[in-house]
Amino acid sequence: MTDSILTTDINATPQRVYAVLADLNGYGGWLPRSRTSTDREHPIRTGTSYSDASLIGMAHGTVLECDPDRLLVFHQATLPGRFGGSMIAITSRYALTPIDGGTRVLRTGTIVTGGLIKGVRPLVVAAIRSENRRTLRALKDFLE
Repeated sequence: MTDSILTTDINATPQRVYAVLADLNGYGGWLPRSRTSTDREHPIRTGTSYSDASLIGMAHGTVLECDPDRLLVFHQATLPGRFGGSMIAITSRYALTPIDGGTRVLRTGTIVTGGLIKGVRPLVVAAIRSENRRTLRALKDFLE
């Protein structure tokens, strides 16, 4: 089940958009409050692991797919918490399509909740959708 579908057109080439999205250690330069990092040097590849600290805690992630200048798929999950085994797992897919004057970015996301947090899943999904919109706005602003 897809929980989030967002699209934006960015006045930059797919190569440039991909390069920014694939530079996990560079997120702090264009996405305020981002604390995403990897031990691996750029470029990332399928299987690259990373961490993402946020208001919900530390998530550990893996790059599931990467097709330069076309597709990036990330999966990250929090560890089950002390309070009823609460956890959140998110799979985010960025599909990049060349268009006149730039790139169309289609970002889809799937969110899985577990433990006690499952009871407030609609709130979690709404918060993550809001964060996804913020991320795409910041990406667009940075690249244009």
